[in-house]
Amino acid sequence: MNIDDIPTIEKIKDAIRRINLKTLPTYTDGEDIDEYVKKIHDLITNEFGFGINIKQPSKTEKFLPTFFRARELDTFTDTRLIREHSYPPIDKVTMGRCNFPNKPVFYCSNDAMTALIEVVKNYNGSDKKYCLSKWELIKTDSDLIFESFLNSKLPEENIFREIGKGIQKRISEPFTISLQEKLSKEQEEGLVEYLKFFDESFLNDKNYSLSASIAHEALYANHNYRTDVLMYPSVQTQFKGVNLAMNPNFVENNLRMTRVYIVQLEKYKPDSGSVSVTFTKYADVKKNMIIWKNIDPEDKEYEKFIKQDIGNPIDNEFKKNNLP
Repeated sequence: MNIDDIPTIEKIKDAIRRINLKTLPTYTDGEDIDEYVKKIHDLITNEFGFGINIKQPSKTEKFLPTFFRARELDTFTDTRLIREHSYPPIDKVTMGRCNFPNKPVFYCSNDAMTALIEVVKNYNGSDKKYCLSKWELIKTDSDLIFESFLNSKLPEENIFREIGKGIQKRISEPFTISLQEKLSKEQEEGLVEYLKFFDESFLNDKNYSLSASIAHEALYANHNYRTDVLMYPSVQTQFKGVNLAMNPNFVENNLRMTRVYIVQLEKYKPDSGSVSVTFTKYADVKKNMIIWKNIDPEDKEYEKFIKQDIGNPIDNEFKKNNLP
């Protein structure tokens, strides 16, 4: 690639218009995933004339320290098994925003309430209960490979919107280093528009065919620079929170579950971000054992864990039922 291969914003907009006029093929169950992903990749790349995805290596000590994952309590066979709180078995994996059938990824969020809201379908409250697990990143000397879809317009409540802004400000750097030439202003604007198109397409994809293709290329890439952690805005929280999808091998080697709660969502108001929940049990994971305890408002250990774990960047008036 040379500097002239990078299109201007007008050419990018023309390519977007052409793509929007097309009907992208929808993935059908049983279809060869690699062939389908290549079909989508080639279709889009042919319109733009190039393809890029911005990956960022990060030291584990500088990355997010904790993650939260939620799952319906009724779907568990044994809540005392750590493995059941992790990504699902291959034969149980259905189509998702970041995965194809039988291709598991570990879905989680950076905060507990976003993780819970993502799996709850009835915001007016129900009798359903959920296991909410906390996972900690194991610090190592190895870099993790991080990729994000944060270039669309995000609300101020989303504390990670600065990642997208930072990428846009430094959009020329990789090309200046590799090609030793500076992009024109129109080329820089074109690359930003390109990233916004992909990020918005990723979030607006209703049947997940396109978003799963993009994520599969990242998380299941067959090379050493494969994405370990992919971050994207949470649709269910109106983009105020973020979700993460992780490669299963990364989870096996770099995460450990440290805490788990049984929780019920009483009410969630998406517009205001107000959340009301009830905790009924909790467990601290010690020596690979999960020993459940009933909630007792006088339990000082429980009080400490709640203060450490259950924060909510969506709304600072978050209501916690059953708390001291």
